[in-house]
Amino acid sequence: MTKRREFVLRVIPLAGALAVLPRVTLAADAPPLAEEDKMAVSLGFRLSSAKVDQAKYPKHTTEQVCGKCLHYKSPEADTAKCDLFSKIVPKGGWCSGFSKRP
Repeated sequence: MTKRREFVLRVIPLAGALAVLPRVTLAADAPPLAEEDKMAVSLGFRLSSAKVDQAKYPKHTTEQVCGKCLHYKSPEADTAKCDLFSKIVPKGGWCSGFSKRP
């Protein structure tokens, strides 16, 4: 009976650690997106929506920001992971892949 108790007392903390570990690594593995990134350049990404070239992207409006985009994972956060880039972007950024959140 003692061996079973020891086993259970060792397995429970290990199971808890394994449940939390994937969340910690997933949150830390996404680097911030740079404007020079190849994918960012192809989609016209800017760290600030105010710096978008209106001549090149005439459909852009100042209301279009990452924080209001469907691809922005946490609308309430100042920075969040973007589904398009799989990287962290600022709330006030913009790219031509903008899709308004419903």
